[in-house]
Amino acid sequence: MAKTAALVIAHGSPDPDWLNLVESAVRQCQSELPTRVAYLGGVEGRSISDEWKRLEASGAKRIVVVPLFASAGSNHVTEIRAMLGLTPWPTWETEQVRIPVRARILWCPPLEDHSLVEQIVGQRAMELAKDPRKEALLLVGHGSDWPGCQERWEKLLRRMTFRLQNRYAFAAAGYATLRPDTLREQVVALSEKGEVIVLPLFVSQGYFTRKAIPARLAELSYRYNGSAYLPHPLIADWIAQSIRMALVTDLFTQRSVYEHGREKTVEVGR
Repeated sequence: MAKTAALVIAHGSPDPDWLNLVESAVRQCQSELPTRVAYLGGVEGRSISDEWKRLEASGAKRIVVVPLFASAGSNHVTEIRAMLGLTPWPTWETEQVRIPVRARILWCPPLEDHSLVEQIVGQRAMELAKDPRKEALLLVGHGSDWPGCQERWEKLLRRMTFRLQNRYAFAAAGYATLRPDTLREQVVALSEKGEVIVLPLFVSQGYFTRKAIPARLAELSYRYNGSAYLPHPLIADWIAQSIRMALVTDLFTQRSVYEHGREKTVEVGR
């Protein structure tokens, strides 16, 4: 195997359809690097530790890590960075364990509000909109109760809400999180401005999009189809762009973190 490889890390799910959407996006990715997918949990034999060992055993000395998560505020992104030794171990309780790392890490940002992601969200909004001037848009993120993580979620949601309202001229726009739970109160407030379009910012459909959000909005009037980022061809493009940017950053800037006397990590966008 080549000395450089890529590892896409996703949440994981016991639902085979959920996994197929992720695997399909990675297969469609136009990258010259050998690329594997690891899951934080829920998929036997495909953990981050399992896949990391496979890549290092096959000769990879440099690994581009692509976290397929909606926000840098995700609790799981914090866990993954700690598992790989990029940040100190969390002070709060976690079931994860640190992974012995020999390869040099090129860390990519998660999805956030990358231009390709914004295109997907805009398309999803327009699939539901009839007359934006008479409608209100509500973006819904998972949110977090961990220190510092909720602030990252809210910054992302504010940026995305502002740009989508300006681009499509919605009568009003806002955002909500499931943790802490602000969803119902935001729908009620926005309904005074027009019919509410509820749009979840989730990588793929699952429990939260199919059950949690509809349950919390029971008996309210709103427009919703539960769509997520996947399936969409732009996710494969985002993965490919993330890998290329990591390699370019490594080549031209060599901004690295030194640990134990050797160059170890490149942080893209930092």
